[in-house]
Amino acid sequence: MNITIDTTSVSLGNYIRKIRIDKGYSQYFMAHALAISQNSYCLLENGQTKFNFDRLLQIAIIFKLEPQDFLNGYFNGIEG
Repeated sequence: MNITIDTTSVSLGNYIRKIRIDKGYSQYFMAHALAISQNSYCLLENGQTKFNFDRLLQIAIIFKLEPQDFLNGYFNGIEG
């Protein structure tokens, strides 16, 4: 599945950054877990790279969150 999420990449990146910091994970840790460079991970958080659904699932798993809870947290945050 290759669904791209682009209209909210910046706010999605900010959401991911907040969770990463709350969990005490470094960008290096996240990049290593995703098998990408730290620079590539930084671009994701800054909204300069579009997210695809598979990448979001990987991030949810790293955060030890159910994918639905991870996405609900994001969408509930932008709605209210």
